[in-house]
Amino acid sequence: MLKLFKTLPRAIKLKFLLACFLTFIGVFLSLTMPNFIAQFIKLIFNNEPKQSIEIIAGVNIFENADRNYIQNWLIIIITVQTILTALVSFASVFMFVWAAEQSSFFFRRSLYDKLNALSLKNLADLKPESIMTRISNDVATFWDFLVSGLRMIVKGTMLIVGGVILSLLVNWKMALVILPTIPILIIVMLVIAKFASPLIKKSKLQLEDVTKEIEENVNGARTIKTYNLETQRTQKFSQTNSFWYKLNTKFATVVTLLFPIFFATVHFVVIGIYMFTRHQIISQVATDNTVVQMNIFIDYLWLIAFGIMLVTSFLRFAFVARVSAKRITEVLDIKQDELFVEHGIKIKDLVEGNPNLNYDLEFKNLNFKYYHENPNYALKNINLKVPFGTKLGIVGLFASGKSTLVSLVLNNYLYNEGSITLANQEINKINTNQLLQTVSIVYQNAMLYSGTIRSNMLWAKPDASDEEIYSALKAACAYDFVNKFDDKLDHKITEGATNLSGGQKQRISIARTLLRKPKILILDDSTSALDNITTKKVLKNIKNDFECTTILISQKIGSLKDCDNIVVMQSGKIIAQGTHKFLLKNNEFYAQIHHNQFDL
Repeated sequence: MLKLFKTLPRAIKLKFLLACFLTFIGVFLSLTMPNFIAQFIKLIFNNEPKQSIEIIAGVNIFENADRNYIQNWLIIIITVQTILTALVSFASVFMFVWAAEQSSFFFRRSLYDKLNALSLKNLADLKPESIMTRISNDVATFWDFLVSGLRMIVKGTMLIVGGVILSLLVNWKMALVILPTIPILIIVMLVIAKFASPLIKKSKLQLEDVTKEIEENVNGARTIKTYNLETQRTQKFSQTNSFWYKLNTKFATVVTLLFPIFFATVHFVVIGIYMFTRHQIISQVATDNTVVQMNIFIDYLWLIAFGIMLVTSFLRFAFVARVSAKRITEVLDIKQDELFVEHGIKIKDLVEGNPNLNYDLEFKNLNFKYYHENPNYALKNINLKVPFGTKLGIVGLFASGKSTLVSLVLNNYLYNEGSITLANQEINKINTNQLLQTVSIVYQNAMLYSGTIRSNMLWAKPDASDEEIYSALKAACAYDFVNKFDDKLDHKITEGATNLSGGQKQRISIARTLLRKPKILILDDSTSALDNITTKKVLKNIKNDFECTTILISQKIGSLKDCDNIVVMQSGKIIAQGTHKFLLKNNEFYAQIHHNQFDL
């Protein structure tokens, strides 16, 4: 937790420091108040007109003063002290909340920035439900700790230390009654902490499973209703949720054991104080100050007890926050792949300034695996030339390395064996911003954000005019259905674009990418929801209207027939390449795929 706290900006730390200082002032005022209140008891039992008031350890604030004069001043002092205590307490709580809110904002922003900076491999190592839980639940848990936990430990520690010191100054014999209770409470807290900590970790992991179940049920609502799976999914969720409930119940049971033990111990101490005072009175050792001291000491005892209770509560917050802080730190400490090239080669400027260069793409002796410790390669010995302006088709079974290959062109993963060059420049040396303007990809699962069609299109080119947007929509065969909407480009898109069909989403995604006018366009099975006629129209429009290389990944060989070169991949290797006719004659695997699709 301390490691995470150290990452906060200096301004936020200073706010926490000010909050702690205000808490100290508030505790000091609370600790001195019992002395002033108890003096009324002395005034009640002592009717002498002239009296002296001893606050603590021989310190007199009134010496042979008039009884009524003392009484009036005590009322004023206590009233002012009460008001100041309330104001200072309010200010300290406000500062803690203010600092904690800023901390929460800082951590969420840091996590979000970190996630944006991570490579696809880094993100794949984190489950979606884990990311959501860390950003929302774990940050909120740490916020609770900063608001309540820190204030509890500061206030609790000061109450205990200050209360014990002042109790010893009031009557050291009475103070000895409380000393044996301190180790008892410490042992109880340590035992409970030992049992509570593993329960919290299990609860956090189980919460991720609950989040995952909810997310799957929401995203798969149509499938669930289609196959009438409501009962089965409800039972599965109930099992997951029940396990989480049992873990939290166990944790709550363990923690709540503290309070009965705590209050029982305090009451035994109070009984001990009364017995000690009774013994002094019977032994005629008691003085006028004995009853006053007893009341002061009981007040201090409850302040000390309250301090112990705060420290105990702090431990409960700390047990939970420690797990959350560790989970937040795990994300922030991920060693990310350094893929963003800020000061790299400006490929567009280079090609436009050199008539002998173009956007030829070439793979040489490329080998790639996602993890160094993994003996299996995702891509093996890839050698491929893609001249600028040509159309390359890639076909293969599931997990044959097709998407991995094109992801490397976007520098989405680190590769160390072999090379990938664009215009004779290594991909991982090119300025990232210019690379992504030059190379664009449309994925099979078209991702549209909630907003409007216009706002989604402007992701590709923020300053695009309506004319440019409509031109891209026409090229992607999306103009007709967009133009039928009453509000045209301002048509609302719901979360997940559930108000659009699969084909509509894919065509808008293609149009959005075409708006950038890339030099290399990658369509990663992004026409899978389109019929053959629409697919051919889109590809024809791209060929006629855009000067670019087209890399088309598709399971439908019909979409690849017109490609200048078709690459057949299997198990991360290129097993054949050539035109459609050539592969039909010379590659049995390609011919078999074509035959199966033709039969269907």
